[in-house]
Amino acid sequence: MIIEVDGDWSVSGATLAKGCAFVHERFLRSADIAAVIESCETEESWLATISSLNGSFAVVTGHTNEVWAAVDRVRSIPLFYGLHQGSLVLSDRAERVRACVGDDSQSPETSLEFLLTGYVTGSETLFPNVKQIQAGEALSFVTKPKPKLDRRRYFEWRHRDPWPADNNALIERLHAVHRHVARRLVASLEGRQAVVPLSGGYDSRLIAVMLKEEGYDNVLCYTYGLPDNWEARISKEVARYLGFRWKFVPYSGAKWREWGATATFKHYCATAGNLTAVPHVQDWPALFALQQQRAVAVDGVLVPGHSGDFVAGSHIPYWFAQRASITRNQLLRTILDSHYSLWDWPPAELRLTEELTRRIDAIGGPLRDGSPAEAADQLEFWDMNERQAKFICNSVRVYDFFDHDWRLPLFDLELLDFWSHVPVEMRVRRSLYIEYVGRYQNLPVPTPNRDRGKLAGALIHLVNNFGLHRLAKSVQYRLRRAQWKSVYESCTDPPLAWFTLIDRELFRRTYTGKQTLHAYLARSGAQGLLRQVTDADSPVNFS
Repeated sequence: MIIEVDGDWSVSGATLAKGCAFVHERFLRSADIAAVIESCETEESWLATISSLNGSFAVVTGHTNEVWAAVDRVRSIPLFYGLHQGSLVLSDRAERVRACVGDDSQSPETSLEFLLTGYVTGSETLFPNVKQIQAGEALSFVTKPKPKLDRRRYFEWRHRDPWPADNNALIERLHAVHRHVARRLVASLEGRQAVVPLSGGYDSRLIAVMLKEEGYDNVLCYTYGLPDNWEARISKEVARYLGFRWKFVPYSGAKWREWGATATFKHYCATAGNLTAVPHVQDWPALFALQQQRAVAVDGVLVPGHSGDFVAGSHIPYWFAQRASITRNQLLRTILDSHYSLWDWPPAELRLTEELTRRIDAIGGPLRDGSPAEAADQLEFWDMNERQAKFICNSVRVYDFFDHDWRLPLFDLELLDFWSHVPVEMRVRRSLYIEYVGRYQNLPVPTPNRDRGKLAGALIHLVNNFGLHRLAKSVQYRLRRAQWKSVYESCTDPPLAWFTLIDRELFRRTYTGKQTLHAYLARSGAQGLLRQVTDADSPVNFS
């Protein structure tokens, strides 16, 4: 979709009539959304309508000499734009906008950020004249009396007035919300096959349990990775207990070489990031294999567990709850250490810190000193708009690539509203949610995320309680670096064996023990190499 605004309207060459709406949606409710949006006569009524929608969408509406466009609260279906000779170029493909506006050189600033995070923050992309509509944001562009572009936030996920810290009342309320979410999900599936990427964690398990409780049996669960990995063992037990069909796709270094040599995989890698984020690749082979096996129905709907852990509070540091207040510098360091860390920083650390601080402050306003609740609010606002929107939700491009519909039920508006009112001390370490699980999901199957023995568990407890994270990570990285050959071939943590996509000599020279495949994808994107992965006769071999 390309829309150029310059007096006349055109969408891929067709005339756009006044009031016409183009809607790409993955809704959790049934309604003729396009008709409702087309009926809006003013921008204010249009924004009010957009704000009421509960689901995933990208919307473009045309009026005389004016265009309105918006993406959903987590930017799950992105839109990109640029200005060219007084006209607006708007598309769901960033590369097409880049070609229209004639941008030929990547921005050094955003390329460096991309290297460290795997995505570009704010409204920018890797190219300076290609912009993106941010999560929960709407864009308007008028051509008369002179061209003018405005952006407005219609939604911000912020902490709201906390409800009383009554565990029983909140757990019952959460259970009611989950039932509402499940019913909306089931209604939207309309009997089609629900395909659940079922890991060993809490979030995808919640999706599977909700479907079971609603009596929805047309479900396929799948997982992948090295044979007999802990995620797969737990996933299989959960699916068996719930009575759902289950498939496993084995990964290995040799298989990744084979997949990486295909033209389809290279095309996906070159396009899925949209000049904004690294392509999500870990699910690609699984969907590729399941389609070859015809295990996934043609109209199957993917339902991943993004991002139940985040909205329940998993990204709030434990030490927040142990302080009376959090300083701006502590909050800034938390974001930098957690999200700007794919690679070690270049030598000019002070100058880089100043540049990245400016970019972080631009997202939700300058970071400030505050209470633990205020600090958590600032941290999660940044995380929702950046990591969740640009990196986590971008994983659904895999489903788009294989032409499958999808849903993100754990970003349901009612569920977001619930967690925004839960006191921060009940969200640290997801304490309220873990208690909820103990009451309503006490299944006779292995506990989620149990990938370690008693000794490892004791060591982690020691690290958490004595602030030894940096030391523990340093030791872990050194051990991995010393074993780089086995890491390269088998990669058991995570159990994906995916490093063979990388040039072996490059890996030997650069691997420090901390990098995941995403770090190497970010390196390639920062250097402009991802867009050049088009040669069908050679492996991807990111170098």
